[in-house]
Amino acid sequence: MTATLLLLALVAAPPADAGVVLKSLEDAGRALKTMRASFVETKLTVLLDEKTESRGQVLMQIPGRFRYEYKLPQESAMVIKDGQFARYFPKSKQVFRGAAKGEADLLVGFGPGASGLGKKYEASLVGEESIGSIATYVLDLKPRQPGLFTGIRLWVDKARSMPVQTRLTEPTGDQTTIRFEGVVVNGGLASDAFELKLPKDVVEVR
Repeated sequence: MTATLLLLALVAAPPADAGVVLKSLEDAGRALKTMRASFVETKLTVLLDEKTESRGQVLMQIPGRFRYEYKLPQESAMVIKDGQFARYFPKSKQVFRGAAKGEADLLVGFGPGASGLGKKYEASLVGEESIGSIATYVLDLKPRQPGLFTGIRLWVDKARSMPVQTRLTEPTGDQTTIRFEGVVVNGGLASDAFELKLPKDVVEVR
């Protein structure tokens, strides 16, 4: 094998273990300032043998600001900032507020959510898979401490080193799978992107 062919073979070779993928996620996460994407969220409820699908847009700004704008099947908006969440349902004019818990895990692997994953989870590289036209590494994360989820699976874009799909498994076996599409990083966001515009007669629920 010539030196050129050897170099090409090394470049094309898959990572030897999960640590390489974790490091690529962390490196990409440090460079991330903002993110905007469309998403398709599929929820599987094991007990009811029921599958539901939601669609919308997600925004992220470092540090610690997220917005999920749900369009289908029911319009709603959820904002997370300063460790608190608020979710507004225009149809019922209700806004639910509380401390953010597992909501930020919907974006695990992005920005600060990619930092220290090896300390929080036992990681294993389980294979490679294409999500649409995107080649990905499939990474399984098992929490080292009990939490809201018993496992997280990430499909990591080989070229951009960020998740294109996430699957979160709850202790009940229920699963939430989120596929990200049209991801734009470090673009401009509106100054009020993380503010909820609520009517005067909104009903507060805590």
